[in-house]
Amino acid sequence: MLACSFSDALCLRYTHAKVKSCVKKVRAFLDKHVPTLVVLALVILALAFLQHYWSDPAKAQTIGALFSFIASAILVGVTWEYVRINQKSFSLQQAQWEQQNRVVLRFGVRRYRGRAQVWVANIGRIDFLISELRVRLKNGEKIVKNERRIVGSGSRRTFSLPDKLWSNIPLLSTFDVQLRYESQHESGHSAVRAFTIFIATNSEVLKVLRGIEDIWPVNCPKCGHFGGGMVTESLDNFDDALERELVMKSELQATCPEHSSQWSESVEHLRERRKNGQGTVQED
Repeated sequence: MLACSFSDALCLRYTHAKVKSCVKKVRAFLDKHVPTLVVLALVILALAFLQHYWSDPAKAQTIGALFSFIASAILVGVTWEYVRINQKSFSLQQAQWEQQNRVVLRFGVRRYRGRAQVWVANIGRIDFLISELRVRLKNGEKIVKNERRIVGSGSRRTFSLPDKLWSNIPLLSTFDVQLRYESQHESGHSAVRAFTIFIATNSEVLKVLRGIEDIWPVNCPKCGHFGGGMVTESLDNFDDALERELVMKSELQATCPEHSSQWSESVEHLRERRKNGQGTVQED
C-alpha cells in the first residue's frame, strides 16, 4: 500500500513537472511567434470570408477593406513594438558602455619612510590621468600640485605630499585631499577626504588615520566665549565639519550661557574614542 502511494506520488510529480515544462515551452513559442500567428489567422479568415461571399461582390469588397484595415493596424502595432524593443536594447547597451568606460578609483594616504604619500588605485576598466592633487589645510590654506601620471586599469600609483604638512608641526596635522582625473571619455574630481597624520619630534610621520582626529574648538556666536570642542567622528572632510560646526553654534547660542550641544566633545568621550580607535581607520 505504501509502495503504491509512493509510486503514485512520483507519477503525479513527474506529470506535473512535464505539464509545467510543456506550458513553459508553449508560452515561449507564443511570445516569439504571436505576430506571425495573428497575421496567418487573419489571412485564413479573410480567404474564408472571400470564398463564402464570392457571389456577392459588394460584401466581398467590404470585407476585404475591413481585413486590410485590420492588417494595417496590426502591422503598425508590430512596427511600434519592434521600435520600442530596439530603443530598450539601445538604452541598455548605452548604459553598459557608460559603465565600462566610467572612471572608478580609490585613494588614500599612507606612511612611507617617515613621510606621507597619496595612493591611487584604478579598479575600473579604462586608464586615466591624475592631473591635479589638491590639499586643503585646517586653516583654509590650499595647496595644488600639478601631476601628469597615468594610472592603468588594475594598477596603483603613489604621489608625494608636500613636506609642509608635517615639517615643524607638533603632534599631528589634519588636511583634506582631492584628486582631478582625466580619461578618454570623461574628466572630473574625486570625493574630498580628510586625513590625520601623527608626527614625531623630528618631523617624521608616525601614523596616518582616515578622518579628522584633531581638536575642533567652537566659540559661542552670542557671547564669543569658548563653547567646547566639537565631536569629529564620522566626518569625511572639512566641509562636513563646517556644517556640523554651524549646527553646534546654533545650539550653543540657544543655550547660552550654559553652552550645551549634542556635538560637544567631552574629555571622557575623547579618551574613550582614542583608546578604542572608534571611528578611525588606519591607512598604513
